[in-house]
Amino acid sequence: MKSFNLITCSIQSLGLLCVALVSTQAAETAKPLVAHARTAAPAAVTPPSTEAPVLLLSTFVVPQKAAEGRDPFFPNSPRVYGENAVTNRTATVMVDLVLKGISGTTERPLAIINTTTFTVGESNEVILKNGRMRIQCVEINMAAGTVLLQIGTVRRELRLGDK
Repeated sequence: MKSFNLITCSIQSLGLLCVALVSTQAAETAKPLVAHARTAAPAAVTPPSTEAPVLLLSTFVVPQKAAEGRDPFFPNSPRVYGENAVTNRTATVMVDLVLKGISGTTERPLAIINTTTFTVGESNEVILKNGRMRIQCVEINMAAGTVLLQIGTVRRELRLGDK
């Protein structure tokens, strides 16, 4: 029992010693701050400048070739390279378009190109292997099994059974 009382007294005295050390340190650190605040001179206020701020403008350059840069969001896309990209894309579209079927009436024929149904004069998006492309159906010939399409400035005729 004596050792238990001795340990308890030691812990209590150690706690009191820690409290005393903390309070003396707090008192010592507070004194210089208060004394320094009294002797410090007020900060000089500089008036705002009357000059207009200089505005920096961002410059964006659209690359004409792959060597000049690329789109950071779509790095493999050739669409930013001007006229050549449109020509290349139209060429790949010509290969990807397939006339799947022709149906409807003679007054209102329907053509299925890839997975999209068209009527004469309708413009719609067609799903391709590498994206989507908007095309317009110019003419549907049910007897011949052909469809005339407008892709940008290029016209293309599709036949049933061609792949």
